[in-house]
Amino acid sequence: MLKATKAVAAAAGVMGVLAAGVASAEPLFHAQPGAAIEVMTPGRGVSLDIGGKHAIGYFVAANKACQLTVVIADAFSGEASLDSPGTRFVLPVSAGKTFKVDASAGQSAEFFCGLGAARMIARVYDRAPYKS
Repeated sequence: MLKATKAVAAAAGVMGVLAAGVASAEPLFHAQPGAAIEVMTPGRGVSLDIGGKHAIGYFVAANKACQLTVVIADAFSGEASLDSPGTRFVLPVSAGKTFKVDASAGQSAEFFCGLGAARMIARVYDRAPYKS
């Protein structure tokens, strides 16, 4: 029983160190509890479900900003349809700044450009936490 307790304590300690590392690495970014967070590096894509939409994005670092490319389309419902092929956004996000997208069902996505444009933090969150 003592070994199991030590293993749980060690795992909790590791998780605490990892969480503190993410929080301290980007002091300008404050994640809300319950938000789904993805850390993006240059050229590494991310796939997010935002309400009834699906978004795929990536960025490259250029001119001290995150050059973000995001394609947003209707979420796949099992039937192939070209009614909504998607919309592509290409925009610079300055270091320390965010780009937000609001979708249906009260959900939004936020893309935060980290210091030095070395990485981005993408998160999906509820705009209306008390939906009925």
